[in-house]
Amino acid sequence: MLGILMSIIGLICIVVSLIYINKISKKEKNIYEEMIMIQDNIKDYSFAIENTINSFDDLIGNSLNKIENIQENKIYNAEDRKKGKKNLTKEEVKQEFKKDILGKPSKSEDSTKTLYEKIIDLKNIGLSNEEIAKKLNKGIREVEIIMKMWGNI
Repeated sequence: MLGILMSIIGLICIVVSLIYINKISKKEKNIYEEMIMIQDNIKDYSFAIENTINSFDDLIGNSLNKIENIQENKIYNAEDRKKGKKNLTKEEVKQEFKKDILGKPSKSEDSTKTLYEKIIDLKNIGLSNEEIAKKLNKGIREVEIIMKMWGNI
């Protein structure tokens, strides 16, 4: 009789142990799933930071190109003054800027210059696609499509 009672107590201990082990296993599984979710979030944040850094690098590159173009334009203007050219009025400076940098010397020449050439000129001075679209009163996608159709800049 004592053997049967000990067997029953042993079985009860085994069942309680299995229930306790199952609870602990579920908690560990939840912790593991949470760790995987955190790891995925870290990967997403890393990707977002990498994209932000690349965008920032592009912005710095465009800014440096603009500064270089402005400096070249200043050198060009200084050389003109040394050669004895007169000082230009504000309107003449605007016309020169449009002619040299933007490719828009006047309304009559504006019609002869293709949209693609204008986009190339603006891209070469370091403007982004959004800035080009604003300057030309065109859509951003239109500018991007034209650039892709006629060759990557």
